Amino acid sequence: MLTKGFRKIAAMILGIALLLVVGAPVFAHDMYLGASKWAFGKDRILSAIELDPALFQQLKGMKELGYDLENLNEDQLRVITNDILQPYIDEKLSLSINGQPYPIQVDHLKREGTFWVIWLRINDVDFDWTENKVKISYHLLNEETKGQHVNIGYIYYTDADDDSVQGVFDKTQPDLQYIFDSNHTLWEFSDKSAAFLSEISTFLVLGIKHILTGYDHIAFLLGLIVIGLSAKEALKIITAFTVAHSMTLLLAAMHIINLNAKFVESVIALSICYIAVENLFLKQIHYRWLVTFMFGLVHGFGFASVLQEYVADKSNLVRSVVSFNVGVEIGQLMILFITLPLLYAIKKKFSLRRITVAASSAIFIVGFLWFVDRIFNLHLVPF
Repeated sequence: MLTKGFRKIAAMILGIALLLVVGAPVFAHDMYLGASKWAFGKDRILSAIELDPALFQQLKGMKELGYDLENLNEDQLRVITNDILQPYIDEKLSLSINGQPYPIQVDHLKREGTFWVIWLRINDVDFDWTENKVKISYHLLNEETKGQHVNIGYIYYTDADDDSVQGVFDKTQPDLQYIFDSNHTLWEFSDKSAAFLSEISTFLVLGIKHILTGYDHIAFLLGLIVIGLSAKEALKIITAFTVAHSMTLLLAAMHIINLNAKFVESVIALSICYIAVENLFLKQIHYRWLVTFMFGLVHGFGFASVLQEYVADKSNLVRSVVSFNVGVEIGQLMILFITLPLLYAIKKKFSLRRITVAASSAIFIVGFLWFVDRIFNLHLVPF
């Protein structure tokens, strides 16, 4: 018969494991990513919204048409443009200058490479960049993806015509950049200095958001501190982790070192298992900061796989990486400041060893599930 103490530990293990599995959103690491490129000229604005086919078909009204998107004829393209896209853009996307709204016309729809591109046009525009205030309100696909859609907006100052603007998008660096998501739907700018500060804050928030929704990174951090570290020891470990992942994050973002994503994600899962095993079987754990540093190098490549999707060009690379990394550090400190007092409170009812065993067992189970799922590409674990 199970002892009362063993039943309590088993219940804690099950509860923590269920919390880690059930509490994670399905798309924690797999955000629906798109891009919107805007060419601002003297008297008109051209824009191209690029969406992956899987994302494009989720636009409201698309599935109801029942079209084969791989084999559209001219009549079907016309129906999509006029009956689906134009009303949708009217509802979900707007642009104003100095408070005056400008109508956005869906010019045409085109398949370019692996993306569907919605070409937009705004005519009869007249403004001076140093004096006028621009607002772009973007709400596309937020409802359809339950707030998971992310769109990277790029601004180009160019008078290129319809035939040459694509070359500007492909071969030149954007002047401004912003990231739209469910919490950042309004982009306001009037000059480059304002956009500069906006970009820094955007990547800062992105870093915080990524660490708080990166459940494998959170599990790793929890495994590090659940052995009952003091605040000083915990900060030392967090610092080692930050220094390590900062190094590889920058190297990977600059494409100096590139590792296979499957390998990186699998090793991250193994790092979680290793820390949990250490907690379970070693009575004295020495040099944890060094182990944390070594695994932190691998976690940095995991962070880079996300950041690379958002960095437009090398001119803003260092600024973006530093801002993102500061956000990650803030997120880690938030986790630390929440977890340590919670552990202290739980220690009043349970022994530290019992807490360590229960939490580390749950962390090992989840880490092992991640490892098996990633190494064999099973896609069964929903985060």
